[in-house]
Amino acid sequence: MKNIQKYYENTESEKPRRNVAYFINEIQCDSGNAIELGCGAGNDTVYLIKNNWNVLSIDREDVEKRINKRLNNKELEKFRFQKQNFENLKLEKSNLIVANYCLPFCNKNKFAELWDKIEKSIIKKDIL
Repeated sequence: MKNIQKYYENTESEKPRRNVAYFINEIQCDSGNAIELGCGAGNDTVYLIKNNWNVLSIDREDVEKRINKRLNNKELEKFRFQKQNFENLKLEKSNLIVANYCLPFCNKNKFAELWDKIEKSIIKKDIL
């Protein structure tokens, strides 16, 4: 637990992942509902919210306060957090799912079930 807190402290000020920034800036998706799996320090969550997205952040660690402190009151209205692990994951319909570097943490015997949940929760649209 101590090591993961140190990781969050060390990564909290990093920029969002390039794929998330690309999705927002280059594909120009204005807003919607997103889920960030394995949100960690919340960099992608914060970036999406600051770009007018509603975000449900999910992590197996309780990082809600860590993310809350980076958002103003109006932005907090667009943020929800759930502490869940992949084996018992419940997802809602969403326009975007971000899962950077977290899927290998799923039990390999449950991965197909996780992937099915992810696929069923994405609202299908042509964005290009």
